[in-house]
Amino acid sequence: MRKISLKESLSYIKKHQAIIKERLVFVCIFLVIAIPLSIMFVQSYKQTRDLNERNIQEELQKAFSYFENGLITDLNQENRRSYKAYGILNSIAVIGGSGIQLSAFFVYPDSIGPFCEYDPNYRCTKGLIGHFQISHNGDLLTPFYPDTSTRIGKSIWDNPLFDSREERKKTRDQIQHLLDTLGIKNSLPKQATQMVDSTEAIDQLYEEIPNLAISARTETTSENEAISYIAETQKNDSTFQPELLTFSGANTNVEIENFKARAINDTIVFFRKIQIGQVPVIQGFAVDMFRYLNIMVQDKLKDIENSPYAVDVTMNGELIASVGVHRSSHTLKQVRHLEAPYNNIALYMYADKSVNFGSTVALISGIILLIVIAIALWTIYRFTQSKVALASKRQDFVSAITHELKTPLTAIKMYAELLQNSWVVSDEKRQKYYTQIASEADRLSRLIQNVLNLSKLDGNRWNVQLRRERPKAVLDDFVATYSKNVEKQGFELTVSSDTDANNISLLIDRDAIMQILMNLVDNSLKFSKKSDYKMINIELTIKGTDMYLAVRDFGPGIPPAEMKKVFQEFYRVENEMTRQTSGTGIGLSMVSKLCSLTNMKIELENANPGLRTKIHFPPLDL
Repeated sequence: MRKISLKESLSYIKKHQAIIKERLVFVCIFLVIAIPLSIMFVQSYKQTRDLNERNIQEELQKAFSYFENGLITDLNQENRRSYKAYGILNSIAVIGGSGIQLSAFFVYPDSIGPFCEYDPNYRCTKGLIGHFQISHNGDLLTPFYPDTSTRIGKSIWDNPLFDSREERKKTRDQIQHLLDTLGIKNSLPKQATQMVDSTEAIDQLYEEIPNLAISARTETTSENEAISYIAETQKNDSTFQPELLTFSGANTNVEIENFKARAINDTIVFFRKIQIGQVPVIQGFAVDMFRYLNIMVQDKLKDIENSPYAVDVTMNGELIASVGVHRSSHTLKQVRHLEAPYNNIALYMYADKSVNFGSTVALISGIILLIVIAIALWTIYRFTQSKVALASKRQDFVSAITHELKTPLTAIKMYAELLQNSWVVSDEKRQKYYTQIASEADRLSRLIQNVLNLSKLDGNRWNVQLRRERPKAVLDDFVATYSKNVEKQGFELTVSSDTDANNISLLIDRDAIMQILMNLVDNSLKFSKKSDYKMINIELTIKGTDMYLAVRDFGPGIPPAEMKKVFQEFYRVENEMTRQTSGTGIGLSMVSKLCSLTNMKIELENANPGLRTKIHFPPLDL
């Protein structure tokens, strides 16, 4: 092993320190770029996600408001309906006085107003069960089924148009059951017979009907209308006192409350109080909310059907209707309860998580950009490293070539001085020294020739001369020329060839093959000095359409990880500081370049022991 000087050791350490520093510089550059970009992309991702979440909330809020406004609009239309519409007979103004007409609720039972839609059979398609009134003495009155005990009521059923009497009666009984179950009732205050203050009478009435707030509107009606209406609602009540009606001139004011609601199962009963003078009357209507909400959902939330959202409508915790498609990726975004009187109805709104396509694209784009930056920096680093490594190899080459040139020159100078000063007394030794001088000169010549050849190859100045020749003839010429040099170094050179290969001619470059064989044999001589078998084999073989020339030694071989690297310029398997063999690291590089120029291929394989280098000639002409 070659001794390492302190200067070489320090140089080696400094070189590795420089590599570490260079890596740290590139890591710092990447971090300086990556950290701000990462923060920017994360913030962009969060902002996009939050914006998407706000958009989802706004879309769901819009859907909820549209649905709620639809319900409120329907109820407000009912709130604006005149109290007179609930009576079976309505007083109307005619020329010369007033007349009587049947209520529209009777002529078209349960098929008018916002809670119903017309159909050819006058049947409600939106869930309305029927309208009703509760008179001041607690009697249930329905405009679609008048009391048959009255003379007017008996005459109404004489009309053959109205043939659904039994069905109307069933509806009336259903409403009565609902009112009884929900506790909705009406009665004249006890103090009314004593003409108590009207405010006290109203307060007492609201104690009997809970959940009703005082929020009234006033409707002006004529004396005839009021009397006709009261006459219908009092029926045969002998306790009714006309004094309870108060008129101001020819008109009177009717106080009308807004509708309130009570629910049972899937049915809601809407009711309001009207008051004519001191006479209280409850008016209202019953709705099948399951049917009504399903229709409203399909009408007001139809846009959600093809959207990424889904909405469930519940009443008293029970699912009434659903719109949109529920997905496994959906999460509950909002639970919204409607305001009174629909406060027992809730909307459960679902949507995908906030991370949408836009935010995902932003995040992925940021990751890709960081990866691209990392790859770019890594590429620059590798390129820089390759240049630094090449410079280092060139420096090693200069050091190696200096050493390789110095060794034969020193030997030549030494032997020449011995001969010049006549210090050699025997002719035998003089002849030996002459031989050594010639050998070292040949070695020096080959080294210089290699450098010149490499320069020609790098500068594309190699003159390729392809001629049809026999590879066997070229091999024989090489053995004749170089065998003595091999034998001088204590090695045996053996040649073997297939019989079929002896007479085959190919387009080859003789000089290139001679140079290749010389470099391969020199490598084998250098790396096999300590091998047990001092032998180098050259084989000329044909396999199928492939003809190759192989040089095999019995040295240590090449580690598999180094197989591809040895063809690089100035590359040596051994470290320049610790190498045990001579050489400049240009031999196999030059062989590889010569093979490429002359349409040949080179292949290395460990022969265990030793290394076999195969030179594949161009394919045979069959």
